[in-house]
Amino acid sequence: MSAITTLDKTAVLARAQAAINNRTHYVETLFDAATNAAAAHSAVADAREAAATAETAFQKAYRDAITAGWTAAELKAAGLPTPSAPRGPARRSTPRRSKTSVPTTGGTPRATDDTTSKDEQAIT
Repeated sequence: MSAITTLDKTAVLARAQAAINNRTHYVETLFDAATNAAAAHSAVADAREAAATAETAFQKAYRDAITAGWTAAELKAAGLPTPSAPRGPARRSTPRRSKTSVPTTGGTPRATDDTTSKDEQAIT
């Protein structure tokens, strides 16, 4: 009599199904976490856009008040905040490097330029 005839098919299939369900649970958890992270990143981007729009409106309203005859001192005395100065282009804390060769995982050098973002470099 072979070993296969002494096994219970239902028990074997149940153990196999339990193993599949256990592994599927991790994929489901990973999918849910990735979905939540994407939603959070989207919410942050929306909030940044809303903040930038509100800041622009605040600066315009302040300029309009100054143009209408109010002085900065009067507005400050009234308890109104002063808008921050409009931001210019972002400045780098370190100088940009010229084109350099950065090895990839394949071992061949890859030239990077200043237009490649840190996120793009991290992916490659």
